[in-house]
Amino acid sequence: MHAPADRFAIARREAAADRRQPGWFCARRLAGGGVYLRWRGLFEFLVSPEGRRILYRRLEHATAGSFDVYLIGQVLSCSLVALGVEPLHGTASVIDGEAVVFLGDCGAGKSTLGAALLSRGFPVLTDDVVALKRRLGRWLVQPGVPRIKLFPSVASKLLGSRAEGVPMHHQTPKLVLPLGTGQALGRPVPLRAIYVLSRPVGDARSCRARVEPLLGREAFLGVIRGLFNLIALDRERSANQFALAARLVNDVAVRRLIYPRRLSALSDVCDTLLADFEGRPSLPVRERPLGSEAADRRDRRGCP
Repeated sequence: MHAPADRFAIARREAAADRRQPGWFCARRLAGGGVYLRWRGLFEFLVSPEGRRILYRRLEHATAGSFDVYLIGQVLSCSLVALGVEPLHGTASVIDGEAVVFLGDCGAGKSTLGAALLSRGFPVLTDDVVALKRRLGRWLVQPGVPRIKLFPSVASKLLGSRAEGVPMHHQTPKLVLPLGTGQALGRPVPLRAIYVLSRPVGDARSCRARVEPLLGREAFLGVIRGLFNLIALDRERSANQFALAARLVNDVAVRRLIYPRRLSALSDVCDTLLADFEGRPSLPVRERPLGSEAADRRDRRGCP
């Protein structure tokens, strides 16, 4: 819901009192329980304490593309957290009726890898916010808005004439590209595996893509680092995140996908990923169960 400037005045004063907040982006939990978010020159948002109402105000450099990206991405993640859902920050693609989720730092290539698979006919399920729900013993990845964010050179290389998008905002050349029928899937899909994207160590020029299993602590940390974390964690939210990560690594295979960040390497990366997908069991191979007590505590909280 659009709101006038005075609806944000108290939130702005609280945020201004926090000297730890950077100039470009501000995310602060308010005294009244809601969340205030601001991207300088673009937007400011207020998420209600229960997560069911979002107020927004466009600023001088706002575009339609950037509004969709931030509202449906980072702002929505705050709403989901308030509703008891801990989303992952990643991209999900669908291969043979099952979802694979890519996690990694900003700029790791999650969207690019999703686009590379899309160029081979594998649809995108969601880009940016990955919401999960457990049903009948399996994790389901919920569909997102049918769009993907890519740099123009990546979009042109991977999607060709289909790469028509709108600029994200004035501080990045990234485009927001709508996805049409057959490019995106609009229903929940069972989660097959999680891939944590990593760069090779040493000389990347001679490096080929490879997949390694992540077990125990490494798998757990890979998932924890992939959770959306815009605002400071309180004790309850930290416990929810740990419980979710523990349950995921016990239920789903977690792998590390290592490859050089070159467009020319993406064909090899897709081949490696698809070969791993076809040859790997659905459940993780692990040394011992991890975090069963934490998972039980999570169930008692009613979190997904």
